[in-house]
Amino acid sequence: MTLSNGAGRSGSWLSLGRNPDARVRLFCLPHAGAGTASYHGWKRQLPAEIEICPVQIPGRESRLAEPSYTSSEALIEEIALAIADRTDKPYAIFGHSMGALLALDLALRLREHGQPEPAHLFVSGRNATHVPMKHGSIHQLTDEEFLDALAIRYGGLPQEILETPELLEVYLPILRADLTLLETHTYIARSPLACPVSAFAGKEDKNVSQTGLTAWGEHTTGRFESLWFEGDHFYLNGASRPALLEAIANRLQNALAGLPSHNQLSGSDGR
Repeated sequence: MTLSNGAGRSGSWLSLGRNPDARVRLFCLPHAGAGTASYHGWKRQLPAEIEICPVQIPGRESRLAEPSYTSSEALIEEIALAIADRTDKPYAIFGHSMGALLALDLALRLREHGQPEPAHLFVSGRNATHVPMKHGSIHQLTDEEFLDALAIRYGGLPQEILETPELLEVYLPILRADLTLLETHTYIARSPLACPVSAFAGKEDKNVSQTGLTAWGEHTTGRFESLWFEGDHFYLNGASRPALLEAIANRLQNALAGLPSHNQLSGSDGR
């Protein structure tokens, strides 16, 4: 089912090469419609002791020819199987928006498969999984209505995509599949994790509330914090990225502080 390089039955689930000197792996899950590209730059901006492992899900980038998943349960099972052999050293999970929903479910599914819990769970840009969605479903709307709803909720698609029919034809089905996955997700109450959880959001994100972000704390018996950054739903791609990465590096440093090693995480170098 799972190959030693993180490849599954239908393609590679992890991008970027291995870093044998890393002390911790950070699995990064994408937001709706996105791939791994936004996480590649993190490799240069975080200490070398952190191995960045962006998760490649089918239907985009190098896996564009594969069908997209519309079931979160099926997708999580495949990801868990694909990365099971990469939990041989401390690991953490980061997920933004759709990725936050996947991140919690992935941590729980790995635990169910007998794998250790993550050293830290980072969830971003989303109210807690068990909090009802603020808006109604949009995945079944017509293309025009769907695009209008995206503009209102998330600021819309890049102008380049909207003005290029060929790009829109490729991108729209991916995004619709992801919204189907999100809007048909069924929350199942399970025992909380024991690992620390950090919940992040942009101060101008209309989709996240103070109550909803704080509610992530119900999914752990360990330490919990909620932090707000300058910016909107995609704050992590703007001026707040260095502060976000510094926060992640510091928390992973704390998680690894008790492990025997001559190397300590040095925090973000800000490059």
